[in-house]
Amino acid sequence: MEQVTRTIYSEYAAYPETQGIISVEKRQPRDSLTDQFDVLLLVITRDPSIEWTVKHYRLDTLRVSLHLVNEQVLSRWLILNANRRAVHWISEGTIIFERNDYLTDLKKQLLNFPETERCLQMSLSFAKLLRRFQDGRNLFSRGNYYDAYTHVHHALHHLARLSVLEKGAHPEVVVWEQARLDDPDVYKLYEQLLLSEETLEQRIHLALIGLEHLLQSKVLSGGKYLFEVMREHDRPWTMYELMEDDRLEELKVDLGSLIDFFIRKGLVRISYQRTKGLGVELVTYEPVV
Repeated sequence: MEQVTRTIYSEYAAYPETQGIISVEKRQPRDSLTDQFDVLLLVITRDPSIEWTVKHYRLDTLRVSLHLVNEQVLSRWLILNANRRAVHWISEGTIIFERNDYLTDLKKQLLNFPETERCLQMSLSFAKLLRRFQDGRNLFSRGNYYDAYTHVHHALHHLARLSVLEKGAHPEVVVWEQARLDDPDVYKLYEQLLLSEETLEQRIHLALIGLEHLLQSKVLSGGKYLFEVMREHDRPWTMYELMEDDRLEELKVDLGSLIDFFIRKGLVRISYQRTKGLGVELVTYEPVV
């Protein structure tokens, strides 16, 4: 297979900006991992003019999908688990070209899963879990059962991802197979939502009860990254400072609801600062844990 695809990738291997090329062959007739193509080629570059682009080729009967991606974009995918297929491409793909052991080191990094990256992913999953749970609960209370079901289903998905991350693993495309082994309680709750013979209203109601219980058990792992960042200040944070901190960029959308939730759980303390405005105080926050 490599001999056949060499015609395509040899051009990119000659570029000094190319850091590595990986080949991923399809494993089944219709494989989403390779875009339904026979082979997927991942070309990683340092060229600043390239972000991410895809090209499709045909060599006789062989169909090839080539992904040309900047190393910064790839790093973002891996750190934030923003493109779960990328984890498979790197971990399972075959290295056909690399410069200065770039891909060999990247594969080792995936296996080691740095603690900071894992904690950030846990906080992201927890934030999405909390948002989906709250929205699902509100919709359920108004009788919007179909919409509530959608949010509860997504909440369980983020809960499963969080459980896998707690075990030190990357959530993969088959996250529920991972959750079945790593956290049977979460898996059972998911099964009940999908397969129970109860009415839709009852299934959602039971899932919300289970979600609320399991959510409480994830508070410390879900907030660990945020608390570590907040502890670096020797004074309370304003919301503006939290929103402007680059390390919390990916949490900005849910930062307000996270802080509010942790306040109610007694994990974040509120304090106040005087301002120039008469009777106006600025609200500040600091971690208790």
